[in-house]
Amino acid sequence: MTNLRSDNNAGLVPEALAALVEAAQGEALAYGGDDVTQRASARVAALFGADARAAVFFVATGTAANTLGIASLTEPWQRVLCHRYSHYNEDESTAPERMTLCRTTPIDPGSDPTRLTPEDLMPHLLGRRGDVHEPAPGVLTLSNPTEFGTVYAPAELAALCRVARQHGYRVHVDGARFSQAVAHVMQTQSLSEEAACRALTVDAGVDALSFGGTKAGLALGEAVVLFAGRSAAAARAAERLPFLRKSTGHLLSKHRYVSGQFNRVLSHGAWVRHAAHAAAMAERLAAGLRARGLTPAFARESNAVFVDIPTTLDRRLRSRGHTFYPFATPLGTRARLMCSFATTPADIDGFLADIPV
Repeated sequence: MTNLRSDNNAGLVPEALAALVEAAQGEALAYGGDDVTQRASARVAALFGADARAAVFFVATGTAANTLGIASLTEPWQRVLCHRYSHYNEDESTAPERMTLCRTTPIDPGSDPTRLTPEDLMPHLLGRRGDVHEPAPGVLTLSNPTEFGTVYAPAELAALCRVARQHGYRVHVDGARFSQAVAHVMQTQSLSEEAACRALTVDAGVDALSFGGTKAGLALGEAVVLFAGRSAAAARAAERLPFLRKSTGHLLSKHRYVSGQFNRVLSHGAWVRHAAHAAAMAERLAAGLRARGLTPAFARESNAVFVDIPTTLDRRLRSRGHTFYPFATPLGTRARLMCSFATTPADIDGFLADIPV
């Protein structure tokens, strides 16, 4: 049987396990004052270049990373724009409103069901009174990769950032699977690791990034990255976030158990290699599905494949022990098939073998 439910279900990459064992040895300063955390912060920041002046803050969960990152960039009387099907709108429960006190405004996609375009934003940007009787401009948050496995290209991000900034919005990227976006851009645009990281963030005009660790094979942990060299808003957010993190109960005492994992997995590009493997398994899966007459609903650009599986075939696959999620999309419910660093060719071939050609 093949578990394609979520990359959250996978175990730990070897680097993460080694980091946890290492962190358990001896003592270290608490609350992020340890040497491991300082090295990890520097290593994350280095991915974006010295001029980005990236301020790095580790937290335990993606919900904390997204909501605290956006809260640091906003005031309670402002608005947060997002894709209607984004994790921020659909899967964070009421945490966005509770943590930011901002109005969340979901946007329906237009020509591309998976990604927002500048044209999709315009109805929410034009014709505003700009007085106290409506929310003020706050943050545009974008998931990259998207909830449907596609990746915003650097040029697409830059166009969105440009329009958002013209109307007073800062830009945050939910990078729960940021490693997938980086691996995709490195492959398709022949960029180095640092160049891809920059192209997807500071060079495009992004103010803040939720840098995902858990879905990339860590036991727990995400990083909020604020590009203080990019904008005055991001620099101010970097001053605010330590207090927001502490006052909401998200300052970890034994920081090294999270930061050490980042330190190890970012060393020598391991995080991108693991992401590229998961993406390669997803491409093997997508190709096998197409060969069996099941065309993926969206372009395969990360470790996710979405497909419309007929009811009888769905029952057959589940009876054979295969697991996956039915997932709401703008096209209707589709099966979401997720690969991870631990997915093997044998896993994919075993799943495909139970689909009649």
